[in-house]
This record gives sequence, C-alpha cells and structure tokens, in this order.
Amino acid sequence: MFHRLTRTAALFLGVLLLGGLAACDPEGLHSAEHAGPFPHESPSDAADVSLDQALSDYRVRLPKGAEDITYGARKALDGYPFNAQFSLPCDGVPAFVRDNRLVSAGKKTPDEVLTDVMDAGFTPGAGPAYTRAKGTKLPNVVAAVFERPGTCRVFLGA
Repeated sequence: MFHRLTRTAALFLGVLLLGGLAACDPEGLHSAEHAGPFPHESPSDAADVSLDQALSDYRVRLPKGAEDITYGARKALDGYPFNAQFSLPCDGVPAFVRDNRLVSAGKKTPDEVLTDVMDAGFTPGAGPAYTRAKGTKLPNVVAAVFERPGTCRVFLGA
C-alpha cells in the first residue's frame, strides 16, 4: 500500500513537471530547430557591426528603393554570419540581382535564409532563389525573393 502511494505521488509530480515544461516551451523540444540566428525586431540585438559595414564586407549593394530593412551580422562569430531582408518594388529585383552579380539558383529556398522566409510567413520554394555567380571572387551570398501584393520581399544570407 505504501509503495502504491509513493508511485502515485511520483507519477503526479512527473506529470506536473512535464506540464510545467510544456508551458515554458509550448513548441516543444524541437522549437530551436527552426530558430533563426537573428531576431527581426532589433538589429542592435543581432549585430556587432553596422549594416553598412556588413554590406561592404559582403559587397552587397541594396537598391535605393529598399524599405523595411532588418539585418543581423555577427563578425565575432566563427564564419561571420550575415542575414538581411528588405522590401522593394518587384520591378527593381532584376537590377538588384544584376548589380550584385547574382544568378538564378532555381526555386529551392537556400538554407541560409530558410528560417527567415518561414518566420515571415512565406512558403519555401514559392519564389526564385539566387546565388553569387561562380568566378566573381566575391563573398558567397544567397538570396530568395517572394512577391506580396505591390512589393517584393528579398531575403539575403551568407
């Protein structure tokens, strides 16, 4: 009888503990698998270099009509990860691609921007993907473009 009471109490505590963990992490233990390296809310939390410095280091030129720019760049981290996203009129995308020596990479959304694309509510593979042209001797940069009514959203990653 005493063992049954101890086992019941242990089971109750285990269920209570699991419920508390689920409340703290409602997406479960695998939520970090889709976590992006940079939060979208504030570049100051996601960068240890300025946007201008990161763009210069990766030799990327944003178009003049770029709006709603968010970015993250951690020069102090191994590999110097860089992500940026912005909106621009869709008719400006070809010039942006040409000016940055990007070439078509099909429709598969590059892994470097996949999390940002999904977080923004776009369906991976629903827009064109680009990568730096081979032989340019420029840092590797990838891009994915998604159309919204009246504008396009560009996601960059390196």
